[in-house]
Amino acid sequence: MMRVSICGCGWLGLPLAKHLVQNGYETYGTSRDRNRISQLAAAGIHGVELSLPIENPQAENCDGRQGQYADFFNTDILVINVPPGRGEGADAAFVAKIKSLSAAAQVHGCKRVIFISTTSVYGSVAGEVTESTAPVPDTASGKAHRLLEQWLYDQWGEEVVVLRLAGLIGPDRHPVKFLSGRTALANGAEPVNLVHLDDCIQAISCVIACWPTQSVLHLAAPSHPTRQVYYTKMATLAGLPLPDFAPSVVVQGKEINAEQTFAVLGLAVTHPDLMAMSPEYD
Repeated sequence: MMRVSICGCGWLGLPLAKHLVQNGYETYGTSRDRNRISQLAAAGIHGVELSLPIENPQAENCDGRQGQYADFFNTDILVINVPPGRGEGADAAFVAKIKSLSAAAQVHGCKRVIFISTTSVYGSVAGEVTESTAPVPDTASGKAHRLLEQWLYDQWGEEVVVLRLAGLIGPDRHPVKFLSGRTALANGAEPVNLVHLDDCIQAISCVIACWPTQSVLHLAAPSHPTRQVYYTKMATLAGLPLPDFAPSVVVQGKEINAEQTFAVLGLAVTHPDLMAMSPEYD
């Protein structure tokens, strides 16, 4: 039985772990909260309490805890799904966390790594963005993710796949909640780049099931309505106050074209049309 370990069982990681369990994988998952370990176990997931960064990750027992992480890191595939956090120093801390995680994985015999990254590594480039577009990040988070992508390639070579995700939507998560009722919003003419949770899970599952030769992949729904059109409709569907967008000149924002990733993974997108989906959140 193939073993998959997921570092970060949150909004994406937990349903991914449950999906893998249902498909016959021996699945491990981490949480910083000790009380959530029993919840993971109830779903058939081997729960591991883990806080990052790991102290002394090169040590055989990972900071002297009698090898409690050995089973987690001695895995066929480690999915690194850790959010960067916010606030001063968050991006430097994020880099340190992922580097310590990678080092511990190498000590304990992990074979391959999937790093969940972000399309923000492309920065503010205009026009169509494909998997071969050169990243030019212009935010602290984008720069941190790009640094880690390159560092992981140096550490793992062909045994790492980077999956850059566009903005995430799905149950309990939709940006219209935060834009509703706001006024004079900018960039209403720019296209949106979003991807549904279901398609993220399917894409990661495809990488796990059949390791691709292409090491850089990214994911976004193939439809790209403008921000103004999209968020106005989503607010209407959700019964929320409409967002107000300031008049803006027509600009060419970036559009994430993921056709190559779909082809490489043999992935049929579950939610291709963003306008056809209702927002899902509490």
